[in-house]
Amino acid sequence: MNFIKTKYPMILSLLVCGCLIIYGFGCEPKTRSLIEPTQKINLEELQMEVDILLLQSEVRLADLKKQYELRDMIFNQSIQMVQGGTINPAGIITTLMAILGIGTTTDNIRLRRKMKSDNQNNGINKT
Repeated sequence: MNFIKTKYPMILSLLVCGCLIIYGFGCEPKTRSLIEPTQKINLEELQMEVDILLLQSEVRLADLKKQYELRDMIFNQSIQMVQGGTINPAGIITTLMAILGIGTTTDNIRLRRKMKSDNQNNGINKT
């Protein structure tokens, strides 16, 4: 008992340091998810979510640019027809093919998403 009475500041310091070390290594910092705010994630998972969101935004921006280009092409063809009085068959065919291509791409993306969600739902139901 005499040892504890004389060394209590050092013992108390060691206990506090030990608790801080255990807290520092045992409790990983977490924050709310960007994609699913009800979940807590660590730094690596947060970085992955940021990368995913950046990739998705790049894909969607590219899609918007294609749509603007298509719209501008249609307007330009219309203006040329009105100003010149003649119809450019190559321009009309190009415009129609662009519209068909965007429609087909959109339909493929919709079908892939549906198939992916169906496969995930079937996988969840089987287990």
